[in-house]
Amino acid sequence: MAALVPDLPQIEQHIVELTNKARQEQKQPALKINALLAKAARAYAERVARSGTFSHNADGRTPAQRAESAGYKHCDIAENLAMDQDSRGFDTGTLALQAVAGWMNSPPHRANIMRASVTEIGVGVARAPGPKPKFIAVELFGRPATEIYSFKLFNLSNTGVSYSFDGKTRDLKPNTSVSITACSPGELVLSKQGGWLSDATEIGRTRPENKKVYTLKSTAVGGMTLEVSAHGQTP
Repeated sequence: MAALVPDLPQIEQHIVELTNKARQEQKQPALKINALLAKAARAYAERVARSGTFSHNADGRTPAQRAESAGYKHCDIAENLAMDQDSRGFDTGTLALQAVAGWMNSPPHRANIMRASVTEIGVGVARAPGPKPKFIAVELFGRPATEIYSFKLFNLSNTGVSYSFDGKTRDLKPNTSVSITACSPGELVLSKQGGWLSDATEIGRTRPENKKVYTLKSTAVGGMTLEVSAHGQTP
């Protein structure tokens, strides 16, 4: 009996649908298909299938470099890679289900599927040469450079503060502001600066939203408040 041969473009579409279904079940927005990401994913699936080297750098490049080579200007990139083999072959639905189930059962791959910062996806599937049906699936996730996160932080209090974001800590003097950009959301930690005899004290933590303004103000009793407003509004 001849082995089943799946329809590769349909598998790619089905993988996108299953990925978005998994994301939406966890309250994450669906990803849009991007033709450049799909081009990069398909080319790499074919490369891995031909070479027999199952790795994220089988061509000596990173996922980000492959996306850039395809013309995708990115702010964030992640990649999932799967290999499925069965002497009986696969029908289209089974192969897509098997690839996505494998990723969902692997914490690092599942984290890529649930990645909050990405907004677009491209999928490529290729068959490896040989008598036994073996398929390589590549799933590329991206956030385009045009969608970089940005927010502003104003310190309108009478005290110097420190803010920590994206692994870096900086000072912000009274009555000054800073614009912050990042490719992925993160936690903003605000602290009141310490002195010779006192340590810094944490004011609060928040996860900044894109295009928002965060303003620190002094209170009448010596404390601080953090107000949030939309970009363009005067704090």
